[in-house]
Amino acid sequence: MLDRDQIDIFARDEILFAWTEAIAAVSPHLPGGQPMPVDRIGIARRIALRLGCTVGHVLEVVGAADG
Repeated sequence: MLDRDQIDIFARDEILFAWTEAIAAVSPHLPGGQPMPVDRIGIARRIALRLGCTVGHVLEVVGAADG
């Protein structure tokens, strides 16, 4: 059975993987190829919904909490 630290690491890895996939999928459609803060919030919402965590946690994990 996994301990709490292993679960946290797994969750962080899953969030980072989902974030990387999402950014790669939307970047070709964005001006300049980079998501703006409003784009990052939308991406974080979709990931949070899919993974069952909060938007704030997703943004914290990916280092985009400051916009």
